[in-house]
Amino acid sequence: MILACSALEAQALPAQVDWVVSRDYAELIQNHPRIRTVYAFDRAAGFRGWLDLCRFFWNRRYDEVYDLHGSMRTRVMRVLFLFWGLREASLGKSQPGSPRWFKISKQKIRLWGYLTAKQWWPRAWRPEAWVSRFARAVGGTGAERPNLRHLCHVSPVSAQQLSFDLNSRWVCVMPSSRWNGKKWPVSYYAQLIAKMGAYPVVLGSKKDAESFQLCEELERMRIPYFSAVGQWNLSFTAWALSQAPGGYLGCDTGLAHLAEAVGARAQVIFGPTSPEMGFGPWRTESRSIQSAIVCRPCSRNGRFCYRFGQPYECLRGLTAEAAHAQIMGGQA
Repeated sequence: MILACSALEAQALPAQVDWVVSRDYAELIQNHPRIRTVYAFDRAAGFRGWLDLCRFFWNRRYDEVYDLHGSMRTRVMRVLFLFWGLREASLGKSQPGSPRWFKISKQKIRLWGYLTAKQWWPRAWRPEAWVSRFARAVGGTGAERPNLRHLCHVSPVSAQQLSFDLNSRWVCVMPSSRWNGKKWPVSYYAQLIAKMGAYPVVLGSKKDAESFQLCEELERMRIPYFSAVGQWNLSFTAWALSQAPGGYLGCDTGLAHLAEAVGARAQVIFGPTSPEMGFGPWRTESRSIQSAIVCRPCSRNGRFCYRFGQPYECLRGLTAEAAHAQIMGGQA
């Protein structure tokens, strides 16, 4: 969702738009200056809830719909709009027809070709960055990038509640991910933090076991740290990322995209995935940290590993020393 916000920077888009998003992420764009109304969809409402939302949008008579997801839900909406438009035309309504529909290009052939042939797949045939695709889908140039700096307004009182020096050299660390195949060993994070010499601020929710494990490992190594695990909402996290001199360090997750969207550098660790699948960091100061193992990339989320003897060697074989060298050497 964060990468899709590059569309909001396109001049071709109307000055004010309505935005549909999962309720989990509505907070991120609630006060974006380009958005008139945010419609938060609760996934728990199921198919019936989506049908009701489709009818609501149909009755609002939009002229244009920009489908930046290309999901089953949006396909259902488009079919319903076509059906309702034809039905109104058959009844002789004065304003029949469905809105113009613009759809994102998922570039599936490019992606599956890259997943199959891996590094032998020509670079020119690999997927275009999603940030560019989202912008082009609404008529932009493709050079637009997400800007969520509107999230970074935190009161001085809230900032003063932090028990570490904001003027120190600190970095926001996220060791956990929704997908097990994207998780770099926690001990490697601790070793890398020690080499970087930065003060770690550990991010994560109460469900992120790796975040708690990293805190325990840092304590064992007697490395000072601050735990924000389960303490910050998305807005405060966005502010912290924008303020951190070391930016973001962590898995290939949404927080990496959030960091760049609020102006911070992102140092992203890739295992079974690859930045050239379209989700890579886009800031020049950001870094993609990865191993050169030949079986990468293997999937979109690392759910399965086909190396039965050495599973997830793409992560376990990426040492803290190698990661630090890539950060310091400027390899992207």
